[in-house]
Amino acid sequence: MIDRSSRYASAARAVTKGPDGEDQHHIVPPILPHPEDHTPLQQHGVTDSDRPDTLAVRSYGQATGWWLIADANTAAHPDQLTREVGTRRVLPRPEGLG
Repeated sequence: MIDRSSRYASAARAVTKGPDGEDQHHIVPPILPHPEDHTPLQQHGVTDSDRPDTLAVRSYGQATGWWLIADANTAAHPDQLTREVGTRRVLPRPEGLG
């Protein structure tokens, strides 16, 4: 089940038939928004102790909000957000979190 605060909460669903004839349910990944579509809340300089989930907890009070930060910074994978110490990251307003 996908939580309403998930990156995939509003994603389209698809059903296909598996080799055994059973229905297989899929999520159609959404096209990621442009960084300009996000309203910045603040900027953050990455430290050696940062992780995507801890940035989200500090910014939004929930670890599952890491995807908002990833979207606002065009990071396809969450590890890209904190890989390089000193990198400036946009922490967007929490629009879309449940």
